[in-house]
Amino acid sequence: MLRDLLIERQLFENIKKEALKLEDEREKQKICQFEKIVLKRLRKKRSVKKYKKIGVTRSDLKEIVALADIINLELFQGPSNSQIAMAHPEWCNNCGNCCTKSSPIFIHKDELNPLITLNPDLKQEIIRNENYPEHFRFKEDRPCKFYDFEAKKCKIYDFRPQVCRNYPLMMVGTEGKATNIINLRDNCNYAIRLVLEKSMILFDEALMRL
Repeated sequence: MLRDLLIERQLFENIKKEALKLEDEREKQKICQFEKIVLKRLRKKRSVKKYKKIGVTRSDLKEIVALADIINLELFQGPSNSQIAMAHPEWCNNCGNCCTKSSPIFIHKDELNPLITLNPDLKQEIIRNENYPEHFRFKEDRPCKFYDFEAKKCKIYDFRPQVCRNYPLMMVGTEGKATNIINLRDNCNYAIRLVLEKSMILFDEALMRL
């Protein structure tokens, strides 16, 4: 019910289908698990019991989370994914999962020279990206060679690639029309908090329209 006040149901289904078409079954299961974690937290922030009299159900919360997962709030004149993320650096608990489980670590062609200039030793650690030959990646990742397991910090933090700076967001789309989407990680507190924040914003907006 609530989600239908924000977006036409068939349009949502089409967007969801497009977003998932390249994902395999394992990734789809991860997304499902991720949304369950967010839903559990949302139920504490927006209790169904409190809004039961106006017809809000647990299914409404589940649908709102699914919408928050794939939709950029700019469609509703809200903040972008990157704006929300930048406003809450405290959401990162330095678990190191993004440094130890991400692959490949993408390096844009335009940031190659600045990276090497700041640290010449990196030249031996960067190779062509097989999927995007005009761009590059670190030779060793998963775990990233520059992750310090003892300190739980990046050894090249001040000049790390943009993809690392943006995590848990990932840039997709063509140049000029690219947008940041959430790189789903069921064990990334940053990603969970980001979708939770978006879910609360969408929930409140739907209640206003109800």
